[in-house]
Amino acid sequence: MIKGINHIGMAVKSIDETLGLLSGIFGAKEIGRKAFPDIGQTSCLVVIGDSKYELMEPLGSEGIVPKFLAKNGEGFHHISLVSNDLDADCANLESHGVKIIARAGTTAFTHPKTTGGIVYEIEEIKG
Repeated sequence: MIKGINHIGMAVKSIDETLGLLSGIFGAKEIGRKAFPDIGQTSCLVVIGDSKYELMEPLGSEGIVPKFLAKNGEGFHHISLVSNDLDADCANLESHGVKIIARAGTTAFTHPKTTGGIVYEIEEIKG
């Protein structure tokens, strides 16, 4: 069952520049950063008040983030939702015509053409 929003994902050219901007304007604080060479990006989790954001920076020219930036520029990429049962939630989404475009481990992504123009990341978090 979907429990709520985990974070908002943003594609950016530079995590450091965007974090500096968000920190100065909104008081954003970095809570974690990790490189994911297999998908060609670095992700940085930040908090602004009670909300979490994922800043995604490309590691090179291959992967989802550089393709997104080339097509759309910097900005909103996805909404991450918390699930306590990813298999059941994916089955429910698919029964409603939602296309799952990627799935790895405890995470799945929806196709925006089947979810009102928005990419949803469904992330299983137990407890």
